[in-house]
Parts: sequence; C-alpha cells; structure tokens
Amino acid sequence: MNATLPNPTELQTAEHYWVQLIHSDIRIVTGKYRTRILEAGHPEAPSLFLLHGTGGHLENYARNIPALAEHFHVIAMDFLWHGRSQTEGFNPDVIPSLIDQILDVMNILNIPSAHFEGQSMGGWVAMQLAIQHPEKVNRLVLTTTMGYKPNEGAIAGYVEPIWASNLASSIEVLEHPTFDNVRTRMARILAKAERLTDEAIQVRQALYQQPKLAAVQKQFITEYLSGSTIQQHAVTDALAAQISQPTLVYWGDANRTPPALGKHIAAQVQHGQFFCAEDTGHWAQFESPNVHNHVVSRFLLGQDITSAQ
Repeated sequence: MNATLPNPTELQTAEHYWVQLIHSDIRIVTGKYRTRILEAGHPEAPSLFLLHGTGGHLENYARNIPALAEHFHVIAMDFLWHGRSQTEGFNPDVIPSLIDQILDVMNILNIPSAHFEGQSMGGWVAMQLAIQHPEKVNRLVLTTTMGYKPNEGAIAGYVEPIWASNLASSIEVLEHPTFDNVRTRMARILAKAERLTDEAIQVRQALYQQPKLAAVQKQFITEYLSGSTIQQHAVTDALAAQISQPTLVYWGDANRTPPALGKHIAAQVQHGQFFCAEDTGHWAQFESPNVHNHVVSRFLLGQDITSAQ
C-alpha cells in the first residue's frame, strides 16, 4: 500500500451511506441481547469490530466500511440502547453491559478474537475490553476516545471539558428531533459543520423519532454526561498500562479534548502509536475518511504508519 496520505477532504466516490454499504449484510442477532450488526468483507479475513460513540449507530462508519472490508471481516454493531439494538434493560453502569454485548456477538458469530476500533464512547468500551478480556483483542484503535482520566498534572495545561454542559441540548434533540435540532447536535462533533450531510442527519433523526429509543437515550445521555455510576469505569493511567495489544490512538486536531490527551494515552499503553488528522474534529472517521481508512488499515495490517505522518 502506498504510504502517501490521500486528500483529507476528498470523499470516497460513493457519497451516500447505502450506496457505500450495498455489499454489506445487516441483520438482528439474538443471544443474551438483541443486537443489530453489519458484516462486510470476506468472512475468513481477520475480524474487525467497529464500535460507535454515544448517541450513534453503525452507520457512523459508513464511509470506512468499504475500504476496511478490502482487508478485514468487518463487523459494525449498534450498542445496547442505541440505533436498532434493544432498548430495554438500561443499566447506569453502561460499560460492563456494552462489553458483555460485544462478547455475546462474538459468541454468536463464533469469533474468538478480533481487532477493535472504538470511536468516542466506543473507544472507552474497547479499552476496558482490552483490559478485562485481553485474549479477545488483537489490535486496538482508539479514535478520539472518551472515558480516560489522566493523572492530575500528567498533561501540562490539560483541563477536562465540562461534559454536563451538553446535557440540556442533548435532551432537547431527543424530545424534539427536528432536522435542525439533530443537525445542531451533530455539527458540534465536526471541525467544519458544512461537512455534515443531510443524509447523516436524516438517519439519526429517523432513529431518534422512535419513542422507545428516545426514552432510553434520555436515561443514557443523562448518566453519560453527568452521572457518577459510569465514571467508576473510567480508564486511568494505571489501567492503561495494562493494555498490552498494539494500539493506535487516532485523533483530530480540532477535537474538543486536545491532541495532547491522545499522545498521552499512546504513551501509557504498552505498545502505542499516535496519529492526528488535520482539519478534523471529534467524528474523525467520518470527517476525514480517506486519511482514516489509509492509516487505520496500515496499522491493523502491521504496516508502518510513520511515513503517513
């Protein structure tokens, strides 16, 4: 693979979600939980799970799945209380249930171990999965991950944002999921709001208009942004040092938590690398998909990413 970085703002030829996902299989699987999954790529290729962020769904990776499926058996999934997975049984601990859901899907698909990419909350879950079940995780990609608590003073000048400040607007979009409200909610995770497509907004809006999902999402986002129960599962520097798998920490230079945090995480894990995409915000896999797909593929294939920096 050529190590030259692609144009970060040039989108893949197939712009629309379902044009890009036309060669994927999507279904509901039922074990301990009801989970919507997408599979793409050759089933005998190394497996790669894609884990979305809070409020999201498997379509968050639509711009990445075709490229990654050239090399991997890709499995994207809706977390519990998200997308079209089950809405009942909310647990304010959150993280243990989501880990258990992943293990459930791996068992259903007979996948003993896999690579994992987690974005935002998905990165939080992936880190804890790697710590608690290291035999399940081969390589790890943490894309603008949440859920990390560095030691006080470990990062010069670092102050964690006040996430609870987002709560009122997040509840508003669930109670009134108009196109404009959903667009406002999603635009804040991009470096440039104009890169958000109408289709991405409409898919999220269609999901939030489902009463059962909206109701459980209100419980979820309240705990996620302002609760204390979920914070018991934050990943500290001491816990990160237990992550032994090769790990790529993938960031955007315009992410709300700065690249310094991503660099710090990469330095704490045992075999970490760091990459920061330019002109890119929190939704890094969506906003600069070609750069993301190039760098992440190289990393997961065990190839050098330093020449791409």
